[in-house]
Amino acid sequence: MKTTAKTTGKTTMRKKIGIEILVILLSTGALTLFGFAISPAMGMFFMLIPYAYILYAVNTYYILHFHYEKRINLIEYMILACCLGFIASIPFVLFLLAGAPYWHKEFLFFFILYFTIATSLSYHYYFKNRARNSKVLRLQRDLGQTDAEFKLMQSQVNPHFLFNVMNSIYGLALQENATKTADSVQRLSQMMRFMIFENQQEQILLSRDLSYLNEYIAIQSLRTENVPTVKIESDIVDTLSDLYITPMLLIPFVENAFKHGISMTQPSWIRVNADLVDNQLKFSVYNSIHQAQGIDLERTKSGIGLENVRNRLELTYPDRYMLVIEQNQQEYFVFLTIDLDTGKTQSSTNPQ
Repeated sequence: MKTTAKTTGKTTMRKKIGIEILVILLSTGALTLFGFAISPAMGMFFMLIPYAYILYAVNTYYILHFHYEKRINLIEYMILACCLGFIASIPFVLFLLAGAPYWHKEFLFFFILYFTIATSLSYHYYFKNRARNSKVLRLQRDLGQTDAEFKLMQSQVNPHFLFNVMNSIYGLALQENATKTADSVQRLSQMMRFMIFENQQEQILLSRDLSYLNEYIAIQSLRTENVPTVKIESDIVDTLSDLYITPMLLIPFVENAFKHGISMTQPSWIRVNADLVDNQLKFSVYNSIHQAQGIDLERTKSGIGLENVRNRLELTYPDRYMLVIEQNQQEYFVFLTIDLDTGKTQSSTNPQ
């Protein structure tokens, strides 16, 4: 099974274009016959409807996307639109030159009319829809942030008290020479500090998110370190860059691997890799899977959690990420790339 977030969007767009083309062809055929029955000029007017659709579709689905992302400026867009209008007109011009008797002022007038209307409408509605979608995304982000803040208020029962208790346990473990216990308590304390203070920020340093990932893997590995059939490997880049990332996007995939990839009685493995190439994060998780007996509620919850991650990626990194998930009877693989931001100002207060 293989799914990609971008593939879903592209498939939807292809279906939409296919339906539009079918409607245009059917309506053009009927209207052209009706138009020629009235007058040659009317028939020619309806016959050029596909020309208008070509201009609209290529503008809306391709050229304007580059203009919106500032890959081309307005002048370059206008040049491309004019070239598109000329190229799209070639089949119709050849058809008329091949023997159609209506190459006159009406034909030129209809071409100019369709070009002006199609280009103007596509430009107007494209940016109108983009503005509306951006507003919806902002509202969704604001709503999600408000909900997260409310849940944080519910869960923060004097966190400093918890840290003081854990520091006391850490000191006691050191006094009794229980270094492994002390190390585990320290890791857990760092994870809790991250969850309470940094996890609620809109963006955090990539280095902090990867550090949390390392701490989580280290804690989870404790319960299997004496099990010879379980192999856990991680290769996570140690970066000092100023790249920022939305927190808690990576950890659900690792949590999922430990939930379903570890068996104390069967050979099991987990491999986690995170690398940075030209401000692009490349993250992968590869793990064994084991068939659950009966109804696996944890697997159902994991599916919901991964779907939430996909939705967050679409909200925070539209057109800037790729997510691939593959699965068979024995293995599960996740590959994620994200084009990250640099030097982004944090919107939340740092922990005291």
